[in-house]
Amino acid sequence: MKFATLASASLGALCASSVVAAIDPLTIKGSKWFNSKTGEQFYFKGIAYQPRTGLSGNPDPLADMVGCKRDVAVFKDLGINSIRVYDVDYTKSHDECMKLLEDAGIYLLLDMPSPQYSINRAEPHWDHDTMSHWQAKVDAFAKYPNLVAWIAGNEVANDVETTPSAAFVKAAIRDMKAYLKTKKLTTPVGYADNDDPKIRMNLINFFNCGDEGSRADFYGINTYRWCGDETNFKTSGYEDITKNMTSYTIPSLLTEYGCNLVRPRTFSEVKSLYGTDMGNIFSGGILYEYTEEDNEYGVVKVSFGDSKVEKNSDYDNFKKALAAVKPQGVKMDSYKASGKDSVCPAASSVWHVKSDVLPPTPSQARCQCMIDSLGCTFKSDKLSTDEGKLVGEVVGNICGATSCDEISVDTAKGMYGDFSACSSLQRSAWAVNKNYENQNGAVCEAGDVETKTVSSPKQDDIKECLNKKDDNGTAGKPSDSSSGSSQDDDKNSSSGSNSKDEDSSDENDSDENDSDDSGSDEDIDEDSDTSSGASAVAAQLSAAVAAALLLAF
Repeated sequence: MKFATLASASLGALCASSVVAAIDPLTIKGSKWFNSKTGEQFYFKGIAYQPRTGLSGNPDPLADMVGCKRDVAVFKDLGINSIRVYDVDYTKSHDECMKLLEDAGIYLLLDMPSPQYSINRAEPHWDHDTMSHWQAKVDAFAKYPNLVAWIAGNEVANDVETTPSAAFVKAAIRDMKAYLKTKKLTTPVGYADNDDPKIRMNLINFFNCGDEGSRADFYGINTYRWCGDETNFKTSGYEDITKNMTSYTIPSLLTEYGCNLVRPRTFSEVKSLYGTDMGNIFSGGILYEYTEEDNEYGVVKVSFGDSKVEKNSDYDNFKKALAAVKPQGVKMDSYKASGKDSVCPAASSVWHVKSDVLPPTPSQARCQCMIDSLGCTFKSDKLSTDEGKLVGEVVGNICGATSCDEISVDTAKGMYGDFSACSSLQRSAWAVNKNYENQNGAVCEAGDVETKTVSSPKQDDIKECLNKKDDNGTAGKPSDSSSGSSQDDDKNSSSGSNSKDEDSSDENDSDENDSDDSGSDEDIDEDSDTSSGASAVAAQLSAAVAAALLLAF
């Protein structure tokens, strides 16, 4: 039975503070959230909060006190108890805004990724740089008692071709849960999917299978099926969504909802979400979204630096819909958690992941040790965009001609090279050195990019690097990265951006038999070359240095 109090502050922080929190802590027990003081079941009545009008760059609504004071008053009038924020600047102070939210009884669900540091669905990777930024965000927000949950990915895998990215998101969940544990924090970490009919059941099962250390603590669904009053619980597909989660053993909620194809929105789905249709399965939801932006999902119009708020008809309708629902739920003491963990989906033509093996935990020490072992490497540890493109071509050619297994990935086979979690530049250096060794030290080159030979590398044996500690302080071989129950326990797009800023032509897709979504196709041939070996690295590193890898350069 899973029964964890969601403490958002470390023990040290709690002991150092004599201030009594103005908001009750929440607890997860089985598949439900509870108020740990009252024992009442908790339902999220939330809204997505990421104002963007009137400023450039990535906005941080929790550091904008003009906006925060303006909007918290509106939140109270609207009747919400939670907000979901996608992106913040963890280097700024959020004390004042978080205190206003706390005093208003409003909890925060915060996405771990940001546009610059996220798992890219097209070229997924999980490394020290990304992980360290997520850790810094955790450190900045750990002290706030109303931080109730972290979201480690938002619609990262959104079709069959991008399912490999799910493995990296789950690895991130594993590693961030481990990091939270080192800080004596129990804030849950979850995932939000895009409700794609071809992959939804595989995702639902994948994030709730395997050992507890790598499973999501809760599961979110972003769905835009219910459009207008002509739609109902059955015809919208909400009935199918609910059936999918009936025996789920962790909490589920709608992390985004609110189709805008028919406006003004009347939010008739709210009655089902908090009533007898769904209230026994789901823990409420987060409406998308608070502010009216170019995508036209907002309930108010605001502008950065301006205290004025202009409410539209959606605002009044949503307020009325929320006020009309009073979900009763169950008492924590009388609730008996039931069900069993999901079965990990097998690799198939619609699921390109061997679900019981995950990518390794990033290790700065391991990767630096590898670099220190090379006899041929780049002269500079910084490459320009043009140099990155050149290196991508060079590495693609090298790995097309020789094995680059140590830096390559094949999610369908569960194969992750010992140094596959190193940075793009480090993996490229490994490949250039491999070419150097294949030529018996005759030529150290990377096209027109300057290289150097190292006559006496600091590290004699690269195999010793595998024993270096990972970024959570655990020593061991990086390939010992399990997820399934059969194993030992232990920027654009991808995860941190607002989902509906992108076109979504599948908003109303529904499936009368979602239980078949995981697919019954034959398993992928273990001998196939699907994104593996030389072709995998050639594709990954060549494209990566020219595209995803360039982000690091």
